[in-house]
Amino acid sequence: MTPAALRRLLEQVAAAAARVGELPDEAEAGPPLGPIFRPVDPRSAGVVADWVTPIAQRWAPELDLEPAALGRVLAQRLVDQASISAVEVAPSGLLSITLADPDRVAIIDEVIDHEATYGLPPGQRLPDLEPGADPALESEGTADVPAWLADDPALRPAQLAHARLRRLARTARAAGVQIRPTDRREELGHVAERLILVALADFPQRMDRHEGDRAQQVRAVTDLGVLADDWTQPVRPRTVDERIRGIHGARLALASATAIVLRNGLTRLGAAAPERM
Repeated sequence: MTPAALRRLLEQVAAAAARVGELPDEAEAGPPLGPIFRPVDPRSAGVVADWVTPIAQRWAPELDLEPAALGRVLAQRLVDQASISAVEVAPSGLLSITLADPDRVAIIDEVIDHEATYGLPPGQRLPDLEPGADPALESEGTADVPAWLADDPALRPAQLAHARLRRLARTARAAGVQIRPTDRREELGHVAERLILVALADFPQRMDRHEGDRAQQVRAVTDLGVLADDWTQPVRPRTVDERIRGIHGARLALASATAIVLRNGLTRLGAAAPERM
């Protein structure tokens, strides 16, 4: 679920609360403009939520309410939605939102279905891929000097993360792992997987918010690379006698989606996304 989808859901529950008198009539017009959702800080010990939002703190003065009171109403309405697993309200009114598993993993199909444009500025599009082609395009370079050697060194960790994901995908496919619609992607519940899924959903918003600030955009791409490097769950069977399971296909889909977003982020910054490094 993307920040835009979360905003639409918040607008719906706020309007419903206003119609029954739980919130002032003004709430039916929707929350303030601008980004209002961000991923949880992966450094926070014990955090299990996916998204946090200060919307109650920002919106409460306009509605003549206390942030905590507004947060409680929004939390109760949100947790009643099938796409939301849990909502916690801090004394300050800050909301921490945990998505239902199917809605968290839905971002994989969103990325793959829009691989030529996901995370890129409006109007920019990568070349369409040939049927059956690898979704992560191999960068061009001369036989002696790879193109990525001329790129910003600050992006090297993200390029390495991209190359690692492409290697994982190649070896998984060589072992017989396939991406299937029937794979139980909701089993992608490891902390590292959840952090990646939310980062993928947040990536376009984060890049757009920092348009013109190269340092922050580089950080967005490299932060995703760090999350990818921290993910060590097996994408294929580890032993000869271990059978291929649905979770392997689900992880292959996650690796492919993450490689696509890293490639698009690197492309947006004018850097190559090498297949091998």
